[in-house]
Amino acid sequence: MLRALHTAGAPGLTLTELVRTTKVARATVENALAGLVEQNLAAEVLPDADASRQVGRPAKRYRFHAAAARVLGLDVGVHKVLAVVADLSGTVLGVRRTAVSPELSPEHRIAAARALGHRALRGAGEGPLRAVGVGTTGIVAADHTVAISSQLPGWAGTDLAAPFQEGFGVPVVAGNDSKLAALGERWRGSARTMRDVVYVHVGRRISTGIVLGGTVLHGTHGAAGEIGQLPGSGWHSAHERLLARWGTPEALFAAVRARDTSAAQALDAFTADLVQGIAPVVLTVDPEAVVIGGGLSRAGDLLLEPLRARLAEVCLFPVAVVGSELGDEAVAHGAVRLALDTVEARLFRVVD
Repeated sequence: MLRALHTAGAPGLTLTELVRTTKVARATVENALAGLVEQNLAAEVLPDADASRQVGRPAKRYRFHAAAARVLGLDVGVHKVLAVVADLSGTVLGVRRTAVSPELSPEHRIAAARALGHRALRGAGEGPLRAVGVGTTGIVAADHTVAISSQLPGWAGTDLAAPFQEGFGVPVVAGNDSKLAALGERWRGSARTMRDVVYVHVGRRISTGIVLGGTVLHGTHGAAGEIGQLPGSGWHSAHERLLARWGTPEALFAAVRARDTSAAQALDAFTADLVQGIAPVVLTVDPEAVVIGGGLSRAGDLLLEPLRARLAEVCLFPVAVVGSELGDEAVAHGAVRLALDTVEARLFRVVD
């Protein structure tokens, strides 16, 4: 019944519709519904005062009470921490961010993330917290420990579950930032209508996240999609070579728009380097789309158009190449989705 109400969304369901949907006797539905209302997981939908009145007594309608609790998504990055609070339907209730230094110790980085999470929760209404999702750089193992990290000193070996569980008192789930960004884009970003997606973070580092059949591909060690680790791959050092000449991506894009020939050549070479990494992933998993995120995605079609053309030359089938809709909030939204999956697994499980 709870799953049926959750799936129905805002309109809710009448008793008759619940009986038909769940194939459970009406008396059983009424009793179970009373229990869900008492637990604050279901609520009666009050009739619209402005709606035209019908003859006779209107049927009672009930909905999933999404505001009964909240979840928290955290993006614990190299230069920032971002917190997103949402209700149980995924509606965003608040967003907070703070800058952090790459030199912070793991303890201070986690403390900053916990403090920001608490501030975000205080500013995002009432309701108990049910779960926390955490996304971060590096290879994150199934036990929520950072196995490998090349971006943050001392970050490898960090247990992400225990300190956040201690700080918030709820279940904690963690994952790699690019994988969670892929999940976020597939949930509510530019890939929300697609089941098979490759997300490519193009910024200070270049990394990928893969979603197949709507599920994030982790791999045995949590390292699926880390093709950029290949030393011979052009994208391994593509960003550094690009900035060595132009200083900042913005300077390069401005020069390209001003029709600077050398800038156009540099961008073309950078695109060719990117395709060395993206094309093997596309040929391996055959996705519906490649989503480009990260700082360089702000170039828009300056980057997307040549990527589309080069991928079309080397791939067997055309693949859509689109920019991120969530921007630098993609990881935190993916962390929210991860937390919601944890909550829903508990809410909707059936005990024999």
